[in-house]
Amino acid sequence: MRHFENTARQSWWRVHVEAWRESGLDRTNYCRQHGLWKCTFDRWLNYLAGQDAARKHAEYQAELRREKCREAQEKRRKRRARLRFSVSTDAPNRALQAFWSMHVEAMNWSGMGVREYAAALQLSPTSLRKWRDRLDEVEEAIDWRAHLHPSSRPVAGTTLAD
Repeated sequence: MRHFENTARQSWWRVHVEAWRESGLDRTNYCRQHGLWKCTFDRWLNYLAGQDAARKHAEYQAELRREKCREAQEKRRKRRARLRFSVSTDAPNRALQAFWSMHVEAMNWSGMGVREYAAALQLSPTSLRKWRDRLDEVEEAIDWRAHLHPSSRPVAGTTLAD
């Protein structure tokens, strides 16, 4: 018990206990980061804060970690659902949507069915069918011409040819 009565040691360990509480880390990772022995840290924590307070704080930290994990899972679930069927604004998805939009439009204009059009251009009929349905659900039409490379766009001018 004399070991715990040393005021210099008490103040040094109090600093670590407070820093641990504010860090949000579990005891193992905090001790690892600061080069402390976890069993020694636990003994000082029990002495300084009391076993009941230490247990309550550990339960609180565990609940915070569980809540953070639940929030991350919910965020991932929402993102997957949003990306699965929505129109995205990033360039790779816009290009992909423009590609399939072009083919769906060409298929509709040609009068061919999904199988015939896909076979003629060596496309996947399943993908073509999925994109046709997906693009039918979207309220705004995707302007695939806007995604063409500038060199392949028609030149528009204001002068009349003689």
